[in-house]
Parts: sequence; structure tokens; C-alpha cells
Amino acid sequence: MKTQEEKFRDITEAPLYPLLWKMAIPSMIGMIVTSVYSATDTFFIGKLNRTELTASVGIVFSFISMIQAVGFWFGYGAGNYVSRQLGQRDTNEADSMTSIGLTLAVITGLVIMTAGMILIKPLAVLLGANTSAEALAATVSYLRITLISVPIMLSGIVLYNVLRLQGSAKDSMTGISVGMVLNMLLDPVFILVLDMGVAGAALASLIGQTAGTAILIMKMGKNGNTRIRLSLARPDIFHIKQILAGGAPNFCRQGITSVSGILLNNIAGTYGEAAIAGMTIAMRILQMGYALVIGFGQGFQPICAINYGASKYDRIRTAFRYALITATAALSVFAVIFFLEADAFAGVFSEKSDVCGIASDILRAMCIPLPFMGIYILIGMILQNIGRFGKATLVTVAESGIFLIPSALMLTAVLGYTGLVWCKPVSSVSAVIFAVLISRKTFKYDLKEAAQ
Repeated sequence: MKTQEEKFRDITEAPLYPLLWKMAIPSMIGMIVTSVYSATDTFFIGKLNRTELTASVGIVFSFISMIQAVGFWFGYGAGNYVSRQLGQRDTNEADSMTSIGLTLAVITGLVIMTAGMILIKPLAVLLGANTSAEALAATVSYLRITLISVPIMLSGIVLYNVLRLQGSAKDSMTGISVGMVLNMLLDPVFILVLDMGVAGAALASLIGQTAGTAILIMKMGKNGNTRIRLSLARPDIFHIKQILAGGAPNFCRQGITSVSGILLNNIAGTYGEAAIAGMTIAMRILQMGYALVIGFGQGFQPICAINYGASKYDRIRTAFRYALITATAALSVFAVIFFLEADAFAGVFSEKSDVCGIASDILRAMCIPLPFMGIYILIGMILQNIGRFGKATLVTVAESGIFLIPSALMLTAVLGYTGLVWCKPVSSVSAVIFAVLISRKTFKYDLKEAAQ
């Protein structure tokens, strides 16, 4: 068991590239598990050979993404503040923010759960489930149990990020991975054996999230981690502002991703349920490639935030270069594999030729900008971790908000189905260029000025 002092010395003094891998490997494992977990529902529901059920998974995922947006908002906001306070050696303030972040998650989760239950059918229609009566019924069934899990889901996401951003990647990975593995084990039992369909998928998720969150709670206060202290769990204006500002880039990115997902589901729905199912499958496959790179980037984040708190700016720039080279190489490999084997990957999730054809078309198109997306991901991370929240927010919403929504509307209006296939790659390329331009001043001046 390491003390906070030992963790601080590691992050601020150890050789950087080995440290990056040490911090990143648990996060990468967690992201792999998350990616496989995200695809599990789609995989087992696909075995039922009912297009409306596969479509409902993609539809509800847009809602889950919105909930995750709130969780990452609170989790990153609290976690970034905690890591900076640990860099300044203020343990009591770090404990306070940990406790307040969790309290805020529970309260918000209960409010969302209650409102969602009251408005469940209008919510399903808003998400894009009105393509058929069958799709609407399946979506409502999935949503009902998902809503019960919201307070637990938010609590788990907050604790996961607070642990990860203070350098306890192994503890955070353990909690979230155990919950997701349990979910994956229960999916075939509930969906196929007990014939519960999408309700079974939602129930498996609820049980897995409960187990994972319980483990994360037990990890707090151990291995030099910050503690949950009920005496400090009183939200106040200062701490809430720190959470909302520090986590805004993540909320905006995830929130915009959810909104754009709802939009794409509605646009794809004009081409039938097969288009929604194909889009869902392509996104799940692509996420497998992103998972490792995002996990590696998450290993960079506590190094960045804690060294910034400790005023060690050269280490931030060097660690960023190492992370960028590694991410670009990995994404290039994934782009080639996914492009060449798109049909095979799509066939894993569906046996229907129309669904697989659409999924393959979309996946191949999204492989074109994939090698360059490490630049986009890491620029957003470094801007947020050094406190450039305004720029970080603009970068993180660029792909799914500033560029994807207009691209989807314009390209489908002009090109029809072809526009649906290419709207995501067009927005990705635009976002990379935008991120490089908006971050030039930060890399050229801000860190150097701070170092002086």
C-alpha cells in the first residue's frame, strides 16, 4: 500500500515514459472492459434476430450517454480539483471535494430517475423510438430498468474518475471492471436463457453497476486514496463551481455526443430500423479501437494535473509528446484492421445482410480519419488538466457538436444515405484541425509563461 507522499514522488519524479505506461495500463484494461461491455448488449440482443431490439439498444445508449455526461461532469470536475490539491499537499481539501462530488451525484441521480419514470414514453419517443410500435415498446422496457440504475451509475462514474485522476488507476480499474464483467456474465443468462430480451440487458447492467460502485466505495481511503467523509459532504457554492467548471468540457462533449446520437438515430430512422441498427454496430466496433487510446490518455491525465499543481511544466510537455506518438501509432493499426475486416466485424453482431452492409459502410468511412484522432483526444485532455476550461470545452464539443450535427443535416439532405455514411468522418477531420488551431497559443506560450 502506497502513501500519498510516495504517489506524489512517483508522479513528479519518476522517468516519464515508463510512468505513462504504469499509469495507463490499468486504465487501458478498464477501457477495454468498458468497450467490450458496451458491445455485449448489442451482441446478445443481435442473436435474437429482431432488428427493432438491436435498434432499441442504440436508442437507449443515447440516454445512457447523457447520464454518463453528467457523471463525467461531476467526476472530472471533482477529480481534477482533487489532483491539483494533492499536488499542493492539501489532503483535507481533497477529501472534502471527494465527499461533495459523491453527494452531488446521488442527489442528481435521484432527480433524473424520478423525472424519467414519470415521462418515460415521451422520453423514448424523443430518443428516436417512434419508428415502429415494436421499437417503442422495446425502448420503454429497456429504459424503465435503466432509470433505476441512474443514481448508482452516477456515483460509480464520479468515484472512478476521482480515484483515477489522483493516480490510483489500479483501484479505479478494479471497481469498474468487476462490475462490467459481472454484467457481461449475466447478459446471456437474462437475455437468452431467461428470455428477458432488452429488459434482461438492463437488469444485468443494474446488478453490475451496483457491484462495481460498492467496490469503488471500499477503495476510498485505502492505498493513499482520498476518503469519503460524511462530515465534509456538504455542497457549497465554491466547490460546486469548481466541479461545474472543471468538468464542463467532459459534460459538454458527452452531452453533445448524446444529442448528436439522438439526431443520427432520427436521421437514420428515415432509412429504416436497419440503418439505426447498422449505425449502432459500427459505433460499437469503432469504440474498441478508441478504448485503448483513451485508456492510455487517461494515464497521462493524473501526470498532467498533479505536475501542474506542483509547477513541473516541462514534464507535462514531454509526457504529452510521448502520449501523442503512442496514440497515433495505435490508431493507425486499428484503422487498417477495421477497414480490411469491416464485414467480418459487422457479422459478429448481426446475421442480417442489410444491417451488416450498412454497418460495414459506416465503419470503413470512419476509419479514414481514425489515425489522427489521438491529436484531438489528447489536446482536449491537456487543456482541461491545466485549467484551460474554455478552450477544453470548445475542443471536446467540436467533433460531435460544432461539426457533426451540421454535417449530418447538410450531407444527408444533399447526398441521402451516402451523407449518413460520411457525416462522421467529415466532422472528425474538421475537429482535428480545429483542435490544433485553438491549442497553438497554449502550447507556444501558456506553459512557457507559467514555467517562468
